[in-house]
Amino acid sequence: MSRIIDFHSHIVPGQYPARPSGIDEPAWPVMERIDDRNSRMMIAGKQFRVFESFYWNPQERVQRLDEEGIAVQVVSTLPELLSYWLKPDAAEAITDFMNEFVAGMVRAAPARFAGMGSVALQDPARAVRQIERIRRLGLKGIHVGSHVNGRSIAASEFYPFFEAAEAQGLFVFVHGIKPGGVELMLGPPLMPAVVGVPHENAVAIASFIMTDILKRFPRLKLVFSHGGGTIGAVIDRMNSVWRAFAPMKQALETPPEDYLRRFWYDSVVFGPDYLGYLVKKVGASQIIGGTDGPVDFGQPSIPELIAAAGVSAADGELIAHANAERLIA
Repeated sequence: MSRIIDFHSHIVPGQYPARPSGIDEPAWPVMERIDDRNSRMMIAGKQFRVFESFYWNPQERVQRLDEEGIAVQVVSTLPELLSYWLKPDAAEAITDFMNEFVAGMVRAAPARFAGMGSVALQDPARAVRQIERIRRLGLKGIHVGSHVNGRSIAASEFYPFFEAAEAQGLFVFVHGIKPGGVELMLGPPLMPAVVGVPHENAVAIASFIMTDILKRFPRLKLVFSHGGGTIGAVIDRMNSVWRAFAPMKQALETPPEDYLRRFWYDSVVFGPDYLGYLVKKVGASQIIGGTDGPVDFGQPSIPELIAAAGVSAADGELIAHANAERLIA
């Protein structure tokens, strides 16, 4: 492959600013340094996770890109840090800081990085104001969760946000967060991340389809993480129900499967069989390479995944870089 773009990768800052005066937020994050290469993130006095310095050091990050053969990486904050659960003024301060941090990473190596911003969507009007700042920073898109404190990201209250993103030409990258039904997911504590997050993606996609989001915002560019989650397992069922029941056709003129081909999906699906299925279902033109890095926990490299999926050379180039180039141009 001539070029690799990693569309799904995360960063965190080496240090958060002190909580601004006048903001009363007990969950304000703090980074505590462990040693020269590691820091722990503390939230409300509890350790969230330990991070290595390549999460925030652009020189170390570029070195990793060189080692992995990645030409460009699109970076965003971790979905767990989108901050919808904070008070709105605290969330705005945190996301504004993170947007500046992401932009700083891009400025440090503009040929190697592109960036996504984040916004305080628990206050849609506040989020709309942030979008103009994001555009001025030169970021290419906005990272959002599948719901905002229990309200679907497809809900009408977020239409002003989507209208502003469309007007500014920013893509919207949707990632499953804080899945519902956790009490039903038995097994180790990681089960909500393993099973729940992909389900959240599918619920968001189905909701966008059945509320006909692109009829209202035809130029909106929606990108979904992890190959759209479990949407591939239910889309044929959606089509059958749409054909058989009038309320579905009254809500949506287009078959759901056709609508699915109007969104984009990253390749972070952890195996070639499902990637090959997605290529058949939505078309290679709608799939974008990603790693979910920088931590490696089993996702194959983008070239390895594409090669194992058995797609054509032309389709491989689309997934590896060409589709992403359209979105970050």
